[in-house]
Amino acid sequence: MTMRLWCRPGVSFELGRLAVLIAPPDRMAALLDLPEIGSFHTLYLYTGFTEVLFRVPPIRSEHFETRVCTSLDDAIAAVSRSFHTVLMVEWSPALAAGLDAEERGQRMSRLVRALKRRATNGIVIVSAPAMDDALQLVSSEADQTVWLVPEPAPARPTVAVAARAKAQRTLF
Repeated sequence: MTMRLWCRPGVSFELGRLAVLIAPPDRMAALLDLPEIGSFHTLYLYTGFTEVLFRVPPIRSEHFETRVCTSLDDAIAAVSRSFHTVLMVEWSPALAAGLDAEERGQRMSRLVRALKRRATNGIVIVSAPAMDDALQLVSSEADQTVWLVPEPAPARPTVAVAARAKAQRTLF
């Protein structure tokens, strides 16, 4: 049996895959509003503030659970203990805030490993309205990254940086 959640025409999330969804909160709310969510064993993880859950009517099903994660360690533990068929994580930069680059990298690696293990037997979706550095670490290991918002353009050098580069070239 193939399990699949349809997000919009052409975008689906499948069993055995870790997916990152970059979309406005109302698009994630639409995914939560699918009838399948109430029939699959679903766990929705979020920080103390959610931009998504208040946008959907209460999901009245014994198969749907929500859990608050106040830190990256909470999220890792919740993912590791999850037995659910569908695991959705509403990513917040607050989870990795305050960690230096090395510590953030180590903890994000542990989170990615936990998400990948969970994805072997389920549908795992990590969603956010925008990509940040920590979520980029998840995206680089994900089986799919779906952008339902325009991808940001690469940073362009400022006039001062371009002038400095030109000045350096003339010295050689």
